[in-house]
Amino acid sequence: MDVQKADLLRGLSRDCINDIMDIAIQESYGEGAYLFLRGDPAGYFYFLLMGQVKLNLGETGKVVHHVSRPGEVIGWSGLVGREAYSASAECITPTELHKIEAGKLRKIMEKNPVDGFVFFENLSKILGDRLLQSYSRYEKVFVTSTLI
Repeated sequence: MDVQKADLLRGLSRDCINDIMDIAIQESYGEGAYLFLRGDPAGYFYFLLMGQVKLNLGETGKVVHHVSRPGEVIGWSGLVGREAYSASAECITPTELHKIEAGKLRKIMEKNPVDGFVFFENLSKILGDRLLQSYSRYEKVFVTSTLI
């Protein structure tokens, strides 16, 4: 995957992208492996390279989002001041990711405030899109349940 095509990195300087890739660790996970569980300390952030990951609400198993497009992000909690992950992330196929320590990534953004602004603006758009997708899913459930 060409990391510059990742929505989160769009518009960042080449130097900033290089700094991010310098701290990225490529990891592989098998089907059924968990990247993290809901409530775990939110220490890492992930870019999907290949595979599929479902985000679910822990013990309930309620799926809240599927990640399947190379460049999509997983584990944003640690980047926005949350101490714990808000969902569990389970690989539903063999999966490859870039794993990035959230604290180190925040330091890169602090060092490059213009890039940091673009980065967090991109993250806001991604999270906003996910929220709108959730609204759409819940609207379908609500409309269906009220018609029965």
